Amino acid sequence: MDEFICLLTQHRNVLERFVRFRISNSFDADDIIQETCISAYRSFSSLKDTALFKSWIISIARNKCNDYFRQLAKNMELPIDEITGGHPPYGRMGVTAASPVKETLQKLGDKDKQVLYLYYFREFPQNEIARRLGIPIGTVKSRLHTAKSNFKKLKFNILQSSGQILPNYVEEERSS
Repeated sequence: MDEFICLLTQHRNVLERFVRFRISNSFDADDIIQETCISAYRSFSSLKDTALFKSWIISIARNKCNDYFRQLAKNMELPIDEITGGHPPYGRMGVTAASPVKETLQKLGDKDKQVLYLYYFREFPQNEIARRLGIPIGTVKSRLHTAKSNFKKLKFNILQSSGQILPNYVEEERSS
């Protein structure tokens, strides 16, 4: 126990800087630092070489940060009001384009909604989405491609079943 406390005291500043750089909310950062220390203490006996303590505790902190971002992303919901401006536009024929868009978004899976929301509505670059969700950038690219494809398929099915004829959605390519 004394050895763990000595090593933790020696590397505490590095741990705090690492977590606070990744987590902007100071209260959440404090929680993650505490969780990291508790987890490190519990598994300290599995550390074979104490010279590797710094990299070992930083890897625990990285995993805790990734867990935090995954949980945050899981709780993130797509605010439809933000997309439609609070109310759907009405025309001569009743509700216009917002209805199929809203309907399509509601039928998408959570991962599709999440990545489309972050990319198109929050306008985050792909590397920022990867960082926030704690996933590789290749996974973000794959999910974005799949979400676009699923959106197009659902949009076509909804429009076909409702008999509406609307112009195609235009996808604007953005630089990552």
